Amino acid sequence: MPDLLNRFIRLLERFRSDERGAFLVIFGVMAIVLVATSGAVVDFTSIEQARTRAQVALDSAALGLQPRIYDRPEPTEDALRVLAQNLLQERMGANDVAWNICAGTGVSVLPCVRVDAAETDVADGTLRLEASMELPMSFVSLVGVESMRARLVAEATRKRINIEVAMVLDNSGSMTASNRMGHLKAAAVCATNILLKGACDPGPASQDIDNVKIGIVPFTEFVNVGTANASASWMDRTGVSKVARDNFDNDDNEGNTFSGPINRFDIYNQMGVSWKGCVEARLPPYDTDDTPPTSAVPATLFAPALAPSEPLGFPNAYIADNAPPSCPQYTRCEWTRTTTYWGYGTSTNSYKKTTTSGIVTTGPNVCNCNNEGYLSDSSYYSGSNLVRVRTCQQGLTDREIQERICKYNGASTSFGNNKGPNFDCPDSSITPLTDARPTLLSRIGSMKADGGTNIHQGVMWGFHMLSPTEPLSSGVNPYDSATSKVMIVMTDGENTHDGFNNMNGSRWYVAYGYPYNERLGEPGDTTAELQVEMDNRTTTTCDNAKARGITIYTIGLSTDETSDEAKVRQMLTDCASSPDKAKFPSDPSELKSVFSDIADELSNLRLAQ
Repeated sequence: MPDLLNRFIRLLERFRSDERGAFLVIFGVMAIVLVATSGAVVDFTSIEQARTRAQVALDSAALGLQPRIYDRPEPTEDALRVLAQNLLQERMGANDVAWNICAGTGVSVLPCVRVDAAETDVADGTLRLEASMELPMSFVSLVGVESMRARLVAEATRKRINIEVAMVLDNSGSMTASNRMGHLKAAAVCATNILLKGACDPGPASQDIDNVKIGIVPFTEFVNVGTANASASWMDRTGVSKVARDNFDNDDNEGNTFSGPINRFDIYNQMGVSWKGCVEARLPPYDTDDTPPTSAVPATLFAPALAPSEPLGFPNAYIADNAPPSCPQYTRCEWTRTTTYWGYGTSTNSYKKTTTSGIVTTGPNVCNCNNEGYLSDSSYYSGSNLVRVRTCQQGLTDREIQERICKYNGASTSFGNNKGPNFDCPDSSITPLTDARPTLLSRIGSMKADGGTNIHQGVMWGFHMLSPTEPLSSGVNPYDSATSKVMIVMTDGENTHDGFNNMNGSRWYVAYGYPYNERLGEPGDTTAELQVEMDNRTTTTCDNAKARGITIYTIGLSTDETSDEAKVRQMLTDCASSPDKAKFPSDPSELKSVFSDIADELSNLRLAQ
């Protein structure tokens, strides 16, 4: 028995000291760790791939949903979170892998992804999404790690920019052809509705679009800035500018230079006529840029348009050449022709000359009223005789007659060719930038076709409207990346200015006065030369506006490739911000589509990355 016990003890000692097989035991224990460690690389790679895919999907959801923060009514953050969840699951469901929504608490069905929060900041244009994902582990689960989580964050910032649009619209007489004005009105209304309501024909439930303002600039030969601006600080109310004193004189001597001042509003008041609201072009270079007007630089002020009363025989003689007793009297001639038998028999002439001192001389040919100083012409019957009496004032040239300031005081403007001092001023005044849709639609509806075409003045006042400075300062936002300033210029013809062989060098008074005033061209310039200069100033104005960051679209209706029209197309193309922004519809019915396309394009500018 003791031997057996000793043998057992020795066996135990041998077993204790025997190290054979120990490595296998150690390897068996370490194998689990080694496999888990190696597999962790695979698991880590898988989760990183899934995380990258989820991050891309979340970024895409943030970018896609960010514009929704500007919806009206404004969506709740929870609603945005649900939308983001749907987009995230849709994009993560590629390769036939179904991704579940992670449970907020408790056990989730893996793999899963969840948008935990959606935060918005409308002022900054920011949408921030926070999400989490959880994946099952294949290898590290051997050491008790059943799944792993990852956090995701995506943020999209796209600030909503301000949009200011000036519609510069041709109201000239040629717009009556083929119902051009009717089509223009419909097109402008459509564009206004798209920009302010999101649709050409918005329904009653359509929501207003914020941060968009529109202005209207109807133009003919002039632009009507509105009678409410008569007292504006940028108007020349004291007559200190050269423009204000052009075509006026106070000494009946054209050889003397008149230095003014002359307040044109006073002239209107003396005639008892209301200023209609038009202004004349400033002197170069201020007629092509947006230099703010200031009394310190008289040339930057705006003079009210006032077409002078021209001498008898000229196109706009609306006041008698002499308006007694306001003007000093000169030699007056009275010519009387008496024709027997009710104007069909023989005629006899008699003449009477009266000097300023009251001396009267009668006799054959002591004076005549053939060419100058016309005052009146009337006829009446005396028995069977037709008597015609014509009176005139002698001793003044046509220039002196035209420039007499005194003749406006209390004068009747119903004389002769009664186009008057407001000649070619459009009835429709400008509508400064506003988001009041009824106001804009009313102004568009009131437009009517009449008068000449001065694209330059239309573009210039479109420029003023978008400028953050006077004269309008309705473009309250500065020239910067936060505001998109846009001008849409529509015309159906070319700049018009009718040069003429008379003392003024022009058939009509225009925004630059007469060629005689040398504010546009010179006396003797042909119609073609005057119009080329107007084209050049139009292009220069466009260039200055584009240099300020204003985007310009031009629309030339019915401007074909013929000689005269080709230069108009080229001017409008040069004026536009790029050739693709110059549109040339051939038929008035196409205007609505053109305006609609431009408005749709501008609507997309409301958001900027």
